Order: sequence, then C-alpha cells, then structure tokens
Amino acid sequence: MKFTLFREPVLTPDQVNAENQVTDKKILSRDRLKFGVGCIMYQNEESALMPIHTLLVKLLGGTEIHLGIIGAASSVGSFVQWIGSLLLRWTGSNKRAMNIALSGGIVFGLFMAISLAMAGFRSAWMPLALIIYLIGAVCLAGASGVQNNIECSWIGDLVPKNHLGWFTSAKWMIGSLGALLFLWLFGQIAKQYPTPLAFAWVLLFIAFSHLLAIILMSTVTDRKPQTLNLISTSGEQLNYASMPLWCYIWFYVAWAGGRAALAAFTAAYLLDSGYKMDVIAMLWMIQPVINLIMLALLGKISDRSGARLPLLLISGTLGACMLLWSASAWFGLTAIVIYQILNGMAGNTHSMLAINYGLEIFPAKGRASYIAFARILIGITAIVAALAAGVIMHATRSIHFTLAGAQLNNYHIFFAGCSLVTISCILPLLLAGNRKVMPRNQQ
Repeated sequence: MKFTLFREPVLTPDQVNAENQVTDKKILSRDRLKFGVGCIMYQNEESALMPIHTLLVKLLGGTEIHLGIIGAASSVGSFVQWIGSLLLRWTGSNKRAMNIALSGGIVFGLFMAISLAMAGFRSAWMPLALIIYLIGAVCLAGASGVQNNIECSWIGDLVPKNHLGWFTSAKWMIGSLGALLFLWLFGQIAKQYPTPLAFAWVLLFIAFSHLLAIILMSTVTDRKPQTLNLISTSGEQLNYASMPLWCYIWFYVAWAGGRAALAAFTAAYLLDSGYKMDVIAMLWMIQPVINLIMLALLGKISDRSGARLPLLLISGTLGACMLLWSASAWFGLTAIVIYQILNGMAGNTHSMLAINYGLEIFPAKGRASYIAFARILIGITAIVAALAAGVIMHATRSIHFTLAGAQLNNYHIFFAGCSLVTISCILPLLLAGNRKVMPRNQQ
C-alpha cells in the first residue's frame, strides 16, 4: 500500500483487527507523529499560557477573585467534554468532530487577542478588556476540553489497547518538547515586552496554530466513533451503576480539585514573592524536561502492567510533594525547584496514564460518553475548587505569622490543604483494583 505522510491511508482488511482498530505499526507510527505535532498546535501553547494568564490578569487590573476565575477556566474544559461526545455522534467521524472543535480554538483565540489589543491601545478600556479576556480564556479552555474528549475517542478507536502506551508516550513526548519551547518563548516575551499588546500577537499566533492543526489532523487515519447518548430511554445507555466508573470519577475529583486550586495561585505566589516572569517560566520549563524521560519509561511499562499501578504511585507521590510549596517558607526557591523536578512525573506523564487508564476500563461502545460524563463531574469540582480558592485567598490575604523562624502567610496554609486533598485520590484507585466498566447489558 502506498501513501504519503500528509494523506490519509486507505486501509485493507488485514490492517485492522476485529474492533476496527489499526494494527499496521507503520501507519500508527505516522499517526502518533501527527498527534504529537497536533498536540503542540492545539494544546501545549495553551498550557504554556497558564503562568502568563496570571501576569496578564494582573496587568489588566485583576484581583485574587479574577485569578480564581482563570484557575477555574482550565477546568471548564473538563465540564464541557460532553460536547465532544455530541459532535462525534452528530458527525459520525473523529476527524470531522475534531475539525469543528479546532475551529472554536481559532474563534476564541481571536477573541482574547482583541481584548488585549483594546487594553494596549487605551488604558481606559482595561476593565472591559479584563472581562472579555476572562470570557475568552474560559471559552478557549472549553474548546480545548472538547478537543481532548475527541482526541481520546479517536485514539481509543484507532489504537489497540496493547499499543496505547507506545502510541501515546511518543505523542506526549513531542508535546512536551512543544511545551518547553512555548514556555521559554512566552517567558522571554514577558521579560522583554510585558504589555497586553505584545501578548495580543501571541494570541493571534495561537489562533493561527489551530488553523494549521485542522490541516494536519485532516490527514490522520479516521475511525467511526462508537457512541452512546449520555441520557437515553432505550436499552442502549451508559452503565451508571458501575463501581469502577465512580472510582474513576472519585480519583479525578480529588486530583483535579487539589491541583486546580494549587495551580491557580502558584504563579501569583512567586510574583508576590518578588520573582520575575522569565524566572517563573524557567521554573515551569523543568517539568516538560523531566516529562520526556518519564514518558519514554512509563509508556513501555504501562503496556505491560496497565496504567493503574503507575498512576496510583505517581498520583500519591505528587500529592505529597505539593507540600514543598509550603516548605518554601523555610527553604525558599530550592523547595520549588525540587517540586518542579518531581512534578515532571505529572503534566503530560500523568495525563497519559490517566487517559490510558480510562481507555483501558471503559468499553469501546460509548467510550467518549463515559469520559464526557466523568469529566462533567470532575469539571464541576475543579471549577468550584478554583473559584473557592480565589475567595479563600482574598479573604485570608491579611494572615501573616512566624513559625520555626520562617515567615508564613495564607499561601503556605492554602498549599498544604491542596496537598492533602490531592493525596486522597489514591483511595479510589486502590478500591477499584483491576475491575473494568462492563456494558449495561452484560451486568
């Protein structure tokens, strides 16, 4: 069979298995490369914006409440993943559904660029620009969540389960390189040109990258999604009574709740401690470097052992390591550098394992709907956690005291609470064991 890198292959019966997944590793190798590059175009530049959001909100006159909204924005993507399931059912194609979701990224990227341009041209427009920017950030995060749901469905429909670690680790490794590049680039822009107008051009670039992603992802091997409605009056519906499903949700609620609240204020903590944005960006660059090593290792391990055990170990370790943010009161930047090194186990590594765990336990029929249903509850929790974090931090901003020779404030207490919530995510993974979600008609 002859095909080029930028043309979707025409499959023959001997290149697919009984579940219509592709078994030809040459085709899968090319597709995982495209997913990796696509991940850079529609995910990693947005991830690199997370510490920059804090700077821009402050430049636009925002408070802790607005930072809480930005923290919640990253979780909106989980809440709206059900839209991805609807797009898959409506289009009957992973590719067409993805292209629609990527179009949303173009629109909302332009929306945010306009808000920053308004603030750059006239300071009197900053209050309005802040509102538009926050709305755009929430919508862009929502589009990213829909893209993530479709991507998970697409990979599940395309790749046999015994190749998931091999396929997704390479995709995430390429993505980590992209995140590294964008973190450095955005950090340099923030250092040299810390103005709303400069980042208006950055958001224009992000909108354009989504257009390039549409062109690239149109060449990935398409599969027909196996969808189910979230709510149905017929016999075909999700198995809501499944214990592993609720353990999966419980795990993600604890993980996302603690991590979303922490992420909403880590950059603000460093800025308030006197660190410049380029230094903060350098700290954030540590994670994708470690990611590259961990992804190569855990992709192979998870194909042999499954994703649950590595996910359990990494989640528990990272939850405990979050206490290093509190320990920075005594050990300063050293504690945060150590955290960022250990945090390399999170990010793309944790995402790969958590997504692959879902693909392992959910049945092929209705896979995207199971993920969407779980993400609705997870998203609500993370949104509430980030918004509550903003309210709590705003209300406790006057807390300052001395303990064991160190000056502590509301940040240090808050970070310790986030750590305890996150550590609790290992309990549902232990309870679930090796159980899988069975189709409703097989209960």
